[in-house]
Amino acid sequence: MVKGSPAGREELVSRVQSVLSLSTKKEADFLVGVVISCLEGALLDHLEEDGFSLKLNSFGKFSVHHKPAIRRKVGFTGETIRTTAKRKVRFVSLGMLRRLEPVKGAVSPVTRAASAR
Repeated sequence: MVKGSPAGREELVSRVQSVLSLSTKKEADFLVGVVISCLEGALLDHLEEDGFSLKLNSFGKFSVHHKPAIRRKVGFTGETIRTTAKRKVRFVSLGMLRRLEPVKGAVSPVTRAASAR
């Protein structure tokens, strides 16, 4: 099976079609597109607000973070430059997705720090 974004969207469309008992995949694809465009629109409308978050219970939270421009010294030349201001939208998983996120056998940073002492 091919992994990736198109395959993931197809799986989502199939699940929406079966859960809502829709007759065609085209209807399900339309609904998936509407939901995605609404999420995108809500984030775009609040992109200028630092700290804005859009929480989808038991799934995840989208947060807008602004990073101001700073003055930074270039190590090799010694020249001082000003970095550009940046804006990021971050996703944090919640619910079952978050509980199942850690890889089995991996050591968490907290456990690693405690064992180093």
